[in-house]
Amino acid sequence: MRKERILEIERLRGMAFLAVVMQHSIAHYSVAEGMIESDGILMAVLLMASKFAVPAFIFITGMVLFYNDSGQLQYGNFVKRRISDIYIPFAIWTIIHVAINGRLHLDSIEGWTELGSMLITGKASSHLWYIIMLFQFYLLYPVYRSIIRGISNRLTHRVNVMLLVATGVLFIVMTAYISDIGRFMGGLHIPVWSELFTAYADRNALNFSFYFILGAAAGMNPEMWSKWIHRTRPVYWTVFVFMFGFLLMQGINEIRLADGARITFYSLSLLRPWMALFLISSILAMYDLAGWICRRAGRSVNAVLSSLGLYSFGAYLMHLLTLRISYLLDESLMVSTPSLIRIISSWIISVALAYMGARLFALMPFGKWLAGVPGGRGRKQAVAKRELNTSVKM
Repeated sequence: MRKERILEIERLRGMAFLAVVMQHSIAHYSVAEGMIESDGILMAVLLMASKFAVPAFIFITGMVLFYNDSGQLQYGNFVKRRISDIYIPFAIWTIIHVAINGRLHLDSIEGWTELGSMLITGKASSHLWYIIMLFQFYLLYPVYRSIIRGISNRLTHRVNVMLLVATGVLFIVMTAYISDIGRFMGGLHIPVWSELFTAYADRNALNFSFYFILGAAAGMNPEMWSKWIHRTRPVYWTVFVFMFGFLLMQGINEIRLADGARITFYSLSLLRPWMALFLISSILAMYDLAGWICRRAGRSVNAVLSSLGLYSFGAYLMHLLTLRISYLLDESLMVSTPSLIRIISSWIISVALAYMGARLFALMPFGKWLAGVPGGRGRKQAVAKRELNTSVKM
């Protein structure tokens, strides 16, 4: 028996894709020539408004995995499907990005070694780290599944909620000690593991684990989750608004202290305690907003967000390339226009091109390898299936 669609997730995925493209557009203009303090402050506001993207994607993954869990897990088939649906498109786009950047050198051992490293670390482009981080959740899903379901089945609902809150608090505290944990793990000199906590801490799934756990809790109890979202609305929206303002002031102070130098947003990085609190509240707030969109925003807005969500994986993989196209248009036509118009224009162009590109690739016989959505007959079956069950890829 198929489960009901989670409409909020379909809208939230589209919202998160829009937000992540906005973040990367801001990253470009923050170092563009001629940007001044007021431009930096504007970017800080837009950046804070779009910060929810990565945690929301992780939350969606956890929620959908646990929501669709039928009680039987064939790990081999589970991983095989994720390799086919996620890793292979990632690998193809890694090669494309490396080639476009002029770093594909297959005529030497060093070139192959570098490519192999990028296929493991996601360093071919600044957005591909996310796929490597996300894939760790799939590989470790049996562990998460066993622990989360084991605890949930043994305790009362009230105790489970208290334990979830406590886990969130511990997660926030942990983010304050990521550097210390990294120094300790680095000192052990354990191959792979030490690097995962030092050089690659920014793509270590452990550092994003609570967003996945929160999604798992929502997926196992979707009705209770919806009630909780409604009942606690004043709490998490208050936290969201307060932390938005608090962190925004930190970002503005960083810009002002730079005194005309390069605009940076190090104080707004993901792996910080106050940011972790803000991101948790932002997941709740954006899920609530997605629910409002489902009920009140009208058919057109819902259709657009749902379609963006459907093609978000392929669009995500290629959106840094479409941003490059938007920059060419910007540099030739819009250099003298206000920064807000330039950022928004670049964002809209990139989103549109990435979305249309993903749809176009999906029409091809082997579109699955480029867009994450099967082409031909397989595409029709996949879309029909996704109409009933929301996908776990992005």
